[in-house]
Amino acid sequence: MLGISIQSIDLQENHEPWAVATRQGKRLCSGKSETDAIRLVADAIRTFALTTLKDECLLMESNEKPGYFQVEVREHHTRACGGNPETEPRLFGVRVMKHDGRLTSDVYDGVRYQPVDRQPGKR
Repeated sequence: MLGISIQSIDLQENHEPWAVATRQGKRLCSGKSETDAIRLVADAIRTFALTTLKDECLLMESNEKPGYFQVEVREHHTRACGGNPETEPRLFGVRVMKHDGRLTSDVYDGVRYQPVDRQPGKR
């Protein structure tokens, strides 16, 4: 399991293909590593405004499954972010397919994993 704060991810540091890939709806990389998966999710959060929380108020945990990485996005409670620092409530999950980097998430309705292609609340 890999846990990381989204604030620590710099997408511009030799990772431009991921930023371009999600904005154009194409996957130029696969999600073959946990690091790839976390970067793809971080970019999708920013590109599609999947949450209104600031980067420093988010945490991501990744678990490897046979065909994908399951990334759980959680609230990071600090003095600056507010909330109880002893809790990290789950916001939503994102699945990153290993073979093509495709993203699906339950961010839209909290139940079904759907393609990540829009801001929540937009059709």
